[in-house]
Amino acid sequence: MLLRPAMGRPGKYHRIFGWLATGTIIASMLVVFLTVTAQAQDEGDIILGPVEGRLGDKVEVSGAGFDAGTYLYLYFSADKADLNDAIDGKVTRYKLLERNIRTTEETDVLPGEFDTYFMVPDILDDGEDIVDVHGEEYYVYVTYRISKKIIALAAFSVFPGEIELTPEEGTVDSEVYISGQGLRPNQRITIEYDGKEISIIIGDTRIDGNGEFSSAIVVPEVPAGEHTIAAVDESGNRPEAKFKVKPKIILNPSAQNIDDVVEVTGAGFGARERTTITLDSAAVVTTPVTLHTTRAGSLGGSFVIPPRPAYVDGSLVDVQVRDESNNTAEAKLNVLPIPATISLSPATSSVSPGYVGMELTVSGIWFVPDATININYDESETVPVATTEALDSRNFSVNFTVPPSVPGRHEVTASDGVNSVTAIFTMESEKPLTPVPISPTTATAIEAGTSFGWNGVSDPSGITYVLQVAADSDFASIVLEKKRLASSQYNPSIEERLKLVEKETPYYWRVKAVDGTFSESYWTVPRPFYVGSPLGAQPPAWMKYLWIGLGSGLAAFFVMRLKGRHT
Repeated sequence: MLLRPAMGRPGKYHRIFGWLATGTIIASMLVVFLTVTAQAQDEGDIILGPVEGRLGDKVEVSGAGFDAGTYLYLYFSADKADLNDAIDGKVTRYKLLERNIRTTEETDVLPGEFDTYFMVPDILDDGEDIVDVHGEEYYVYVTYRISKKIIALAAFSVFPGEIELTPEEGTVDSEVYISGQGLRPNQRITIEYDGKEISIIIGDTRIDGNGEFSSAIVVPEVPAGEHTIAAVDESGNRPEAKFKVKPKIILNPSAQNIDDVVEVTGAGFGARERTTITLDSAAVVTTPVTLHTTRAGSLGGSFVIPPRPAYVDGSLVDVQVRDESNNTAEAKLNVLPIPATISLSPATSSVSPGYVGMELTVSGIWFVPDATININYDESETVPVATTEALDSRNFSVNFTVPPSVPGRHEVTASDGVNSVTAIFTMESEKPLTPVPISPTTATAIEAGTSFGWNGVSDPSGITYVLQVAADSDFASIVLEKKRLASSQYNPSIEERLKLVEKETPYYWRVKAVDGTFSESYWTVPRPFYVGSPLGAQPPAWMKYLWIGLGSGLAAFFVMRLKGRHT
């Protein structure tokens, strides 16, 4: 039969099992405690002050929780590692900052602590890989002297240096001056705009011995908004600053007449956006009709200045370009007053010229209302050829007779004291025909008062004549000259009558025509003539003998008288 223990008290085996369970729990807790204690003795804490700085800055290091009276190593590394990772294991880029740092003793008030400092190095050259220190995050590691296992760590940020932009915002193609400091000394510097290298137009291309530089760039063609400008040295330092691009527009020309074209170019707008152009807030039609920006935020187009009443006398107009993102740029447009103009009727040209004495009508518009209008023919003429008054409608019309003037172009000017407008009148330039001489005919004898005559010629500009009489065929000795003769005949006055000449020394005469443009015909061929007998003033034979007899008688009479006086 089976024996069962009493139910009221525990048996011997229950007590044994209870003791064993309690011992197991206590042993387990002891193992955990010892493990935690051992681990705590292998790890410590460090505090850096400050936790960021530049190359060469002094950094204070305070440590606690390390084994008392032991020696520690301090490292500066570019490799990120965890506790219990090893130097020369996961950490290959480092600088051994200090060795044999002694922690406080057990007998000290605060055992297991230390205080030291280091200078931020510019190169990590104690590990397998040698690298420069530049602007990024680095790590400070602590190990025991007898081990390379990391037992404490802290992060430290190295400033990449800093740059300052002047100005901090601007337009495409504007200049930006960049001054930097805190970079690695004596290194080549490059400037990047949104990650792409850009030319330095003036200033330093190398950092000086103090880690400073000053340079300038031109803002490239980019859309509106913030963009990153960075200065990069050879070690990899890359201080950055933000530059804001604003839109701009350029008008060409900046001063224009109504109904004429104005070209618009712009940059620094939103990328691939539709734009509108307004003049004093009123939209205008553009070419192309839909004006879009490029991927770089630039645009190009044109518009025609509309004939608005406010522009008649000229106006300074606000031209604004706006994109879909409400980026706007403005420029001033000088809308010129509607220019005063004149026209001549009938119109003349080199093919269809005008002439002296023709009636010319001058018509003008956009002159000052009620102003006196003076019409001048050629600038050299000070006396107006006509005067009138502009109407309230700002126009006028007046006639004048074209005065004598040389062939070619002549300026007809209308002036109201404010406006001075010129039109061109073209004067005919054809020479007049040469007259045909009539009398005296060749080698004839005439009386002293006989008139000279020739066949007249005609010309649209009117004709006058020049008559010359000379004692030689070369007209070196002119004895009579008459200019501006309106008739084709001339009767010499008593004072102008020619003397008698012998047949061997005749007179010569010629004539030419001059029109109202002062153009002259050719001279007629010189014609000889005589004043007196055609025989050269020789008397008949009987008259000759008569004069001889009279002369002899008079001579005898005077001789007899003289003899009578002497007796």
